[in-house]
Amino acid sequence: MYERMNRLIAALTTGLHERDAAVRLGLLASMAGESMFLLGPPGVGKSLIARRLQMVFKDAKSFSYLMGRFSTPDEVFGPLSIRRLKQDDRYERVTTDYLPDADVVFLDEIWKASAPIRNALLTALNERLYRNGSQEMELPLKVFIGASNELPENDETAVAFWDRFLIRLVLGQIESAEAFRSLVNDTRDVYADVVPAQDKISREEYATFQEALLEVEVPESVGTLLIAVRDRLRADGTGAEDAAAGHYVSDRRWKKIVHLLRASALLHGRNEVQPLDCAIIRHCVWNAQGERDASDQIVRDALASHAGSPALIESFTQKIAALEERLLSGSVEVIDEEATEPTVYREEYYRLMDPDNGGEDAVRGGDKSIQVLIWHGDVDELTLGSTGEMDLFRYDDKDQLVGSELVPVTRTAQWLLEIDEREWEIETERRNTTTTRSREIERGARESMIAQAQEIIMDIRSATDRLLAERNATDDQARSHLFVVRDYAKIVTDAMDSAAEELVKVRLTTEHLLSHIEATP
Repeated sequence: MYERMNRLIAALTTGLHERDAAVRLGLLASMAGESMFLLGPPGVGKSLIARRLQMVFKDAKSFSYLMGRFSTPDEVFGPLSIRRLKQDDRYERVTTDYLPDADVVFLDEIWKASAPIRNALLTALNERLYRNGSQEMELPLKVFIGASNELPENDETAVAFWDRFLIRLVLGQIESAEAFRSLVNDTRDVYADVVPAQDKISREEYATFQEALLEVEVPESVGTLLIAVRDRLRADGTGAEDAAAGHYVSDRRWKKIVHLLRASALLHGRNEVQPLDCAIIRHCVWNAQGERDASDQIVRDALASHAGSPALIESFTQKIAALEERLLSGSVEVIDEEATEPTVYREEYYRLMDPDNGGEDAVRGGDKSIQVLIWHGDVDELTLGSTGEMDLFRYDDKDQLVGSELVPVTRTAQWLLEIDEREWEIETERRNTTTTRSREIERGARESMIAQAQEIIMDIRSATDRLLAERNATDDQARSHLFVVRDYAKIVTDAMDSAAEELVKVRLTTEHLLSHIEATP
């Protein structure tokens, strides 16, 4: 199927310029049985893309119509059957060669459709059913393409209709001078069938493909990535209360997005969706023109974050932290004790206690409202038995400095100072303190920690090898991916490279810790 898709893309893009993405995603939508909206001015190839997609399917029918404000349901779904009405008194339409009979539908200027037409299309788009009179018809519809040069107005009917379009693309005029020259000089009939008969998809093959889609798995990693994209869109948008203006993506559209991802995987010969497939989401989650760049960046960031394996790196970091804690608790003894320490006033002074006043506030000059302070730095530098000149500062009861003097001070004990032949006690208080001291690690504990560190190092090496192998596989997949451009693949591979570098740093940290464990007595 993959080789066949490549041949189909090559055929479908023949004579088309700068429409590669639209053709590829249109083919994906067709194979998934989903819808697509093309936004662009007249004459940029919107209807031609729809015509080309019809060529993919063997014996396919198409229906194209330019909608107007006065278009009636008869013009789209078929005229009323007069015979049925006369003979059986039944209100039914003749749907042959109209929309209910088509495999590929293209409606231009879709927002000009009347409310009755839109309402009838809602069920057709979502459930592939059309109610014809009292009967429900299963539609052969493979892809529905709506087109316009504007986005829908913010009314209830338009919002519900707009939500049915899964893939949303913007087409502009050809930009490249070379492509423009090729376009105007090309004399081929662009409406001729360009798909070889042997590559056309038969109805039986298409039905088998739809059944196989149901068996494609969505792994947990992809589910996590989808949740990350959804959460970022919610945080960036305005929410469901203004569905047309904000980054609101309905649950129905998310379910269809996953169906589209399954189709992408199956068309690449895989039975499992891969994270790289999720780059397609960027075409499905914007609602307004101003959201396109923001939506694109949200998907890019989510892909990069997922590919960066933050959970894996965090798990190793936590293991290393636990091992470091184990080493610390085994090699260091923590001791809680009570100690006597000087009380610090005004963040830089010790207070002296009056030796002649029963240990109350120190007094000089006979005024008991005066307290005497000494700078703690001078005292801390003074060794036992030594003498030095220090400033004594006197403060009143309003905490105002009232004087100072330079006096000789001798440290006679840890918290005693001799001043003017009297011993002054430095005010102290009892405090609970914590101290540590080294201790020898038990042999069994050391061997266990060494084994644990070695195991972590081996696990990191294995994880790094797996990540690099996945990175190379992703790069190979990106080169051959049918629907994801190379710059998106580079986001993923660059994030994987960064994650591998981070794992190397974590391994080196663990190896350093191992050396420390081996060297610790």
